[in-house]
Amino acid sequence: MAAGHRQIAKAPAHDKNRWRLITAVHALKLGRHSEARALLTTAMPSAGQILQANAHTRLAQSTFSPENVKGFHGESHERAMGWFYHGMFYWMDGEPDNARACFRTAQLMDALAAQPEHRADWVLLDYLDGYITTKLSRDGSDARTRAQANAGDTALPPYNTKANVMIFLQFGFGPMKKTGGDVGEKIVYNGGRSQARSASITVGGRPVIAPIFDNLTFQASTRGDRAMDAILAKKATIKKAGDLVGDIGVTGGAILASQPETEGAGVALLSAGLVGKIVGGSAEPRADTRTWTNLPQHLSFAALQLPTGTHTAVIEFLDANGIALPDRQKNVSVTVQTGRDTVVFVAD
Repeated sequence: MAAGHRQIAKAPAHDKNRWRLITAVHALKLGRHSEARALLTTAMPSAGQILQANAHTRLAQSTFSPENVKGFHGESHERAMGWFYHGMFYWMDGEPDNARACFRTAQLMDALAAQPEHRADWVLLDYLDGYITTKLSRDGSDARTRAQANAGDTALPPYNTKANVMIFLQFGFGPMKKTGGDVGEKIVYNGGRSQARSASITVGGRPVIAPIFDNLTFQASTRGDRAMDAILAKKATIKKAGDLVGDIGVTGGAILASQPETEGAGVALLSAGLVGKIVGGSAEPRADTRTWTNLPQHLSFAALQLPTGTHTAVIEFLDANGIALPDRQKNVSVTVQTGRDTVVFVAD
């Protein structure tokens, strides 16, 4: 946490939000919820503000400036996770209606995916939308139907409106960005990884299995094209054309200039080649690969109905064969109050 705050302090203005988000997740894992929420709130402007172009965004769009000079708001899966965490905090504070609004906003972050089947297809976001709607005595069946359709063969637990303990779980390490394309103009992803594939939650001898709801590598890699991608492709074309003209001009010009009868043409061709080299070398087509580095690979969730008082929940993270990973067990104290839900966050 101390290192995170030092990074926030020394980072340039356009990169501070990335460090705020990274530090917020560290705070969340340590149970420092007020600090985590404050960092998230500072780092995440409204959805409308993210879409507005400012001076840094316009600079990133110019041929001779790199994309990473713009303020960091992340790609669609990163923005969705920011709103997801916001929703979790609202639920912790006893405001499930505001939590639902955040989950819906998170789902909207994924609404521009290239393929229709990948638009707004986060399972847990729709599931929680429907769950809160049902707990508020309204009809949440549409959202649950969407969640189950996107979950495929994973059978989602039925809604229990009397459940009063909401356990949010995350497993593993999420995807990391790297450059692709001929000159680094594309974002591609190194897939995340996780040994854990489900969780078993036991309170008072009754185990509940929490399946995987969402895979962040899948969400990252199905986002489709960004508005910035067309600009980077144009920059890449300029760079490649400049480099090609430069190579031909410098090589051919040097040969022609070495002969007295073609010296003039050679000098002209050499000059054109040098201009091409300068243009190609100055173009900045590389995609912005800054990453929210401590997001998980998988999201999971379970709802329990427990009597008022303090309970110990034993949480085991299970591998693909359903075998508990011995170094991942957590013993979590859960205090249930009358009249409001208790929200618990656990990472493997």
